[in-house]
Amino acid sequence: MNQILLCVPALLPLAGVMALLISGIFGSRRETDSGKDLMEKYLFWYVAALTLANSLVLWRLILWSGEGESLVLFRLYGELKVMFCLDKMGKVFAGVISVLWPLAVLYSFEYMKGEKRKYTFFSYYLMTYGVTAGIALSGNLMTLYLFYELLTLATFPLVLFPMTKDALKASRRYLYYSIGGAAFAFLGLVFVLTFSITGNTAFLPGGILDLGRANSRRNTLLFIYLLAFFGFGVKAVVFPCHRWLPLATVAPTPVTALLHAVAVVKSGAFAILRLTYFSFGTEFLLGSWAQWTVMAASMVTILYGSTMAVREAHWKRRLAYSTISNLSYILLAASMMSSLGLAASLCHMVVHAFMKICSFFCAGAVMHQTGKTYIYELDGLGRKMPITFGCLTVASLSLIGIPMFAGFISKWNIAGAAFACGMEGLERFGSWGLLPFGAVAVLLYSALMTAVYMLTVVIRGYFPQISRQAGGDLSRPGARQNTPDIRQGNLDPGWRMLLPLVIFAAVIIGVGLHSQPLTEFLMVIGGEGA
Repeated sequence: MNQILLCVPALLPLAGVMALLISGIFGSRRETDSGKDLMEKYLFWYVAALTLANSLVLWRLILWSGEGESLVLFRLYGELKVMFCLDKMGKVFAGVISVLWPLAVLYSFEYMKGEKRKYTFFSYYLMTYGVTAGIALSGNLMTLYLFYELLTLATFPLVLFPMTKDALKASRRYLYYSIGGAAFAFLGLVFVLTFSITGNTAFLPGGILDLGRANSRRNTLLFIYLLAFFGFGVKAVVFPCHRWLPLATVAPTPVTALLHAVAVVKSGAFAILRLTYFSFGTEFLLGSWAQWTVMAASMVTILYGSTMAVREAHWKRRLAYSTISNLSYILLAASMMSSLGLAASLCHMVVHAFMKICSFFCAGAVMHQTGKTYIYELDGLGRKMPITFGCLTVASLSLIGIPMFAGFISKWNIAGAAFACGMEGLERFGSWGLLPFGAVAVLLYSALMTAVYMLTVVIRGYFPQISRQAGGDLSRPGARQNTPDIRQGNLDPGWRMLLPLVIFAAVIIGVGLHSQPLTEFLMVIGGEGA
């Protein structure tokens, strides 16, 4: 039974999308009819039911599927097969998306209220869920690559959805970068298949390379790993493959939240973790020039993203640069090539998903209610939107890494992995072993920059007079005139937008106060993977 269920989370949304697109042909004709509200209600219940059903199937698999169970959907050629399997690492990613997606759908229905082409929007939204679930359930590198490509096709129309000139530019750049990255990732697939022990691309803790054959072509394979790293790194927004992400903020907030917190960027990071720990293997990569290169690239990306976020005045683009920085926290931990590094990487992947989707949804709530998109326009809104800004404050403190919030736990684990890697590296690799200690300095710098770019928003919301005295972002003409009228009533959105925010904030605090179950589970995965 579990074997059959392994393909359901990937295929159920795709089947539902076909029915939704067909019904959308008729629904679009009713945009001006008296039955418009009724059709929207039907759309809500259909999408919500399908999303919940898919999440329940995922949790059924997470809780009761066996480690060795797999399902071959079909064979492409020889040992190239599309195969589903759910190991412990896949359960982490599947658990994150299964929790966040239903809440994102709930939020989306209020955010998209009054928008046209909702049938099209939610069709691709559902499709993205299925494709992302396929990445989490991939049993080999071939399946992962297939769904990685499908993710580009599913999310491209969502970036294009506003149908503006900016949206067209952003979607084109996203498509070009993603296709180019996939080409480099394909090289990794080919060479792993060529030099694997078993003649296939199945994921195996410690990697599947035949080290005897691989070491004879060591530098070539290391170069291929590097190309595949940056190929998958396009979606994980590694510098200089990041330029599509800030532009993609033109999409509706429910889309950008999934791009930045759950589906696209996390899929890129997840693919790199699979490639590093379950395909090439740390035994082959540890101490190599490829390891130091990806570590340095991650550090540069963290520095760049944090610095650019401070300079950015547009709220969603600021959060986009924050995502660029935080995604490389995951890759930086992974580059330590150790069990501690893998556990720390997965820990930040989980907590960042909640922190960032909460931040984006808070920004979207403000934009939806007030139309304000720039930081200098937010003076005093904390008093008019107390629940929204309360949740934003929780997410901000967690992103900074303040103790008692989830972000502190993941950053602490990354720093611990870096120290351990540095101590071992000094003994085994000489001066190169100093590089992980530099990673700790980078984390501290990024924490300071995060405090600046996140607390600027919070302070403006609650204490506008302080930001005026400090100068803040008031260099733009007319910035002082954008403070909301204090005579207005409460501006918080409806319950469908607020409930996800409150749940995200509660999870952030809960994990921060009681992280032991999560960290122990991730340490088990780290021990197996490295």
